[in-house]
Amino acid sequence: MNRMRWPVFALCACCAACAAILGIDDGIPRDGGGGGDTAPPADAKVEAETASGPCDLSLPFGAPVALGALNTSDGEQHPRLSADEKTIWFQRTSLTNGFDIYVATRLVTTASFDPPSPVGELDTASNDVDLTVSPDGMHAYFSSDRIPTLGGFDLWQAERDAATAPFDLLSPTANVSSPQNDHETYYVPGALYFASDRGSGGEDIYRAAEQSGGFASPLLVPELASPASDGYPVVQANELHVWLASTRGDAGMFQMYEATRAIKTAAWSTPTVVPEFASFTALPGWISPDGCRMYLSSDKGGDYDLYVATKSK
Repeated sequence: MNRMRWPVFALCACCAACAAILGIDDGIPRDGGGGGDTAPPADAKVEAETASGPCDLSLPFGAPVALGALNTSDGEQHPRLSADEKTIWFQRTSLTNGFDIYVATRLVTTASFDPPSPVGELDTASNDVDLTVSPDGMHAYFSSDRIPTLGGFDLWQAERDAATAPFDLLSPTANVSSPQNDHETYYVPGALYFASDRGSGGEDIYRAAEQSGGFASPLLVPELASPASDGYPVVQANELHVWLASTRGDAGMFQMYEATRAIKTAAWSTPTVVPEFASFTALPGWISPDGCRMYLSSDKGGDYDLYVATKSK
């Protein structure tokens, strides 16, 4: 399939009436106390759970809860977080501005995120998407159709000297992009995963091994490939568990799948549907280091919004 998936997303984003249906809040952080009958924001309830300790990894994820302070009728997708879960990056789209990358922060994980703002140093008149940041916060990788381009969307990178500094030293990620669409990047120390339609079987997931000075030529991950569209990889840091979205099933939509392996050099298991997300479009975005929280995007409420699903203790 020689095209990007984002036009479908943009079409969903134009449905302004979805905001009223979803009951999206105004994005102002509030504490969890409150007098009278005022309830705390939904995302604050979930964020309180994130600080309470490890979970039972054998249990399914709970129902996704919207990150209300971040969601709008424009549509949001691809949440990626810092290791401490105090910073979140995501992309927002509109029919007038295309795709841009936003960032929001919070002082503690028990609080709601502050209202987001564009990542100005990465913003262009082109479409900029799929930001993924290294655990130390110093390196970032993303996809853009800006010039220069090999064709379609290419992979780009940026660096900074401190986690609180702006990203700079922007450049194309050498040895990785192709004349086709390369996007949906996800970085773990040692590898860069992404989706590409450079092959003959539609969009598939590729892995580029990290090496001195950059990345080796990317290789198809054959165990995760299918004749359908496969992408949105989210990988644990040890590379023993991967989540992806695929249209390989009979549901007529992207569903979340997962695969595992015992050691990093082994083949992945055959991907299986994550049952708790099987009834709606679920695009994996980021997994917490302890494996207890999956941040995702979904159009289950009408347009694409950001959610978090948590495993119980």
